[in-house]
Amino acid sequence: MRINDVMRIQEGFKQYQQKSQSKNIGKEITEKIEFNVIEALMGKKSKGKKGNTTQANPAYNLSLNSPKTPMWDKFYTKREATMSDEEIENAVKTLALEFAEKSMEIGNSGKGKAMINSMLDKLRQEYDNKMVDLDLMYVSVVSPDRKAAYAKTDFTKGNAVYGNEPTLHGLMGNELLEWSPSGWVTICTAAEHERSKKLTNIYVDTIRAYEAENGQIPYTTISRAVAPPKNWV
Repeated sequence: MRINDVMRIQEGFKQYQQKSQSKNIGKEITEKIEFNVIEALMGKKSKGKKGNTTQANPAYNLSLNSPKTPMWDKFYTKREATMSDEEIENAVKTLALEFAEKSMEIGNSGKGKAMINSMLDKLRQEYDNKMVDLDLMYVSVVSPDRKAAYAKTDFTKGNAVYGNEPTLHGLMGNELLEWSPSGWVTICTAAEHERSKKLTNIYVDTIRAYEAENGQIPYTTISRAVAPPKNWV
């Protein structure tokens, strides 16, 4: 799911909450979707209607008995900050404005609808990837040391990596990483989830502010199932 989809989902549930007799219900649903959005942005597994893990590509059906070494540059794990929170937040605002301005330029280019749609799709992918890089830096300063926990794990006893602190909502206990059919899956802590959510909201709010002054930017209608990127060596 993309940043553009985040905005549409949030707006739709904002309207739902206004109409609902119980705003708490709408808030609960919105929070669950926001969690899934962030998980999707980071290339993690999502749950279907019946709670089944979805697989985008059979090529990623790896042997669950053979965990591979994670590519640590693609994971939340303990890191020293290379930029301050303010610098990263400002970089996200700049990124969002660039995306909005370039989207508007493409929409007003006078090219055919199919060409515009394709150009918007490529732009979306480019800026989603840039956002993921900033998110990784922003969140990892509060991350547990997954790399160290991985090094201590005995994989003859299972395919999960555990740490010393509970992960999000305590649903997975102290599990930090899990080897799945599509590769490694990160189970976030509450602190990681909150920071990622905060950065996503900054991006979305910046685009909304731009649209309030300049009108709605055009969005691609292309939606494709993308196999999760390889995240192991």
